[in-house]
Amino acid sequence: MSSLSALRNGLSRSSPNHYDIIWDSMAVFDLALLATLLISILVAFGSRFEIIKAGPRIVRMVMWGVRAGYRYKKTTLLYRYDTSLYEEKLSKLHRQVAHGLLKVCQKNGGIYVKAGQTAASLTTLPPEYREMLEKLEDSVPPRSFGYIRKAFEIDLGHKVEDVFEMFETRATAAASLAQVHKARLKDGTDVAVKIQYPGLESALHADLAAMSILAGIATYVFRLSDWRWFLNELRDKLSEELDFRNEADNAARLAACFSTRTDIVVPRLFPRWSSRKVLCMEWIEGIKVSDTAELKKSGLSPREVGLLFQRIAAEMMCTHGFVHGDMHPGNVFVRALPPSTNPLAQILPWCRHNRPQLVLIDHGLYFSLPPEMRILYCMMWCAFVLNDSATATTAAIQLAGETTGRVLPAMLKPRDWDRMSPEERLRARNKVGFGGMQDIRNAMKSCPQQLADCLRAMTIVRHTCSRLGTNIADRLRVNAIEALKGLKVAKHGSPQHPRKRVEYVGVMKSRWKRWRLWAHIAAMKIVAWVALIAGGGMYIEDMQEDSVSKPPTESGSESVSVQKPHQRQSFQVHVTPA
Repeated sequence: MSSLSALRNGLSRSSPNHYDIIWDSMAVFDLALLATLLISILVAFGSRFEIIKAGPRIVRMVMWGVRAGYRYKKTTLLYRYDTSLYEEKLSKLHRQVAHGLLKVCQKNGGIYVKAGQTAASLTTLPPEYREMLEKLEDSVPPRSFGYIRKAFEIDLGHKVEDVFEMFETRATAAASLAQVHKARLKDGTDVAVKIQYPGLESALHADLAAMSILAGIATYVFRLSDWRWFLNELRDKLSEELDFRNEADNAARLAACFSTRTDIVVPRLFPRWSSRKVLCMEWIEGIKVSDTAELKKSGLSPREVGLLFQRIAAEMMCTHGFVHGDMHPGNVFVRALPPSTNPLAQILPWCRHNRPQLVLIDHGLYFSLPPEMRILYCMMWCAFVLNDSATATTAAIQLAGETTGRVLPAMLKPRDWDRMSPEERLRARNKVGFGGMQDIRNAMKSCPQQLADCLRAMTIVRHTCSRLGTNIADRLRVNAIEALKGLKVAKHGSPQHPRKRVEYVGVMKSRWKRWRLWAHIAAMKIVAWVALIAGGGMYIEDMQEDSVSKPPTESGSESVSVQKPHQRQSFQVHVTPA
């Protein structure tokens, strides 16, 4: 029997308590040899210089893949007949292998860190991996100032001292693709200068090709889920993110979408000192959205911040169809609005705490939802309020196709799965025809790509808001309110959006049902206000909860133009023209 055959067969069971593992060092050697041969194809057909530079990174990734594959195969063969022990060993192994992957990503940097950060937001990944990869958001070491200074001057064609009155040599934030320095323009304006690391574009194809090959090997040898779709999507998105001109255009469009609101701000850009690899924008201080302890110290209610975040994201989806593609906590900051001039704010207890304002940064990746899809998405949420599953399914099928449409309402409708018994969960899944996450992944592959991208972005928001204290009722109310508002904007138009013909589906065709929907949502608003008043305000409730619970573990930022004041450790070096 060849060693590769032994790898697949793995185990011959001679007795209930005895296993003869037919896994020797040659099996591991075969796997490593196969990976080496496939990667050699890249050398023959790819950029030889970049492959040579990527060599050490590829070797680290291959070695991690070989070791992880061996350990997973061994664990499966040893404990597959003892379910409880297998689950315990598998969870422990997940954590150990994920820690190894974290070290590889940190060592390789660049595209590997970005891939790990993106994977951390996928709910289909085991929680041990998500928890470990979230650490990548604040573990990127900054590059030296000389290295970054050279990149700035080559791209803009100006020396640092010719542009800025002051430029901090120590980065205030470092991310997978770029790092941020605080500076001051000649007119005295404080700005954040985001500078892309040199050589990222050329290394993109070599690194992603190596990761795709490893994913293909794992799929073939170990019969795992094929993750090459994730890497292909990552390649397309990174191509956009590496051009900072796209980020500037996206930021300007988002600022126009929310121009009438004061509770969200987009840092102002300075086009004169921005280019394809350099971005100069307004400097804004703020608190990371997931830092509940700092929010409370600043007099902000974490739950109110979570509700505001939900409203902003739902408005992106339902009204504008223009969704920030990377709303993880490292890209969303909070600061307090100026105190209200309303005299009632000094009297009523629920108005005394500060009002939050969201600061959105890192606008390199956005997803657009066509008006027709946006209208159907809104009608699906309205059907949830009316508790009409037939209308929700009809809207979902027109929105996402027959296969995905039957699964989508069950995925999106807020429900407390933890309070359901295993039998109830099984009945709910069987009703829509899926049995697990693999069925959901297969269904999502058949839906329009722009819808799948937007739904993944909204999943990140939902996860963050739940950590801030929002619940299922909040999610239903906020999305229903914004869905109704989105239908109104589509029907009557707005300065940013032309009028569209709204063709209602199911019970939404009835004017009486639409009036009932409006009344139901109005009642939900009133109930929320009464609960707020009866509880004495969100902030008081948050303070009471804080006395018996600890805030969740935090993860840091990716690429930021905002910094928490108490965490800034950078020093200033003033430069003057020569």
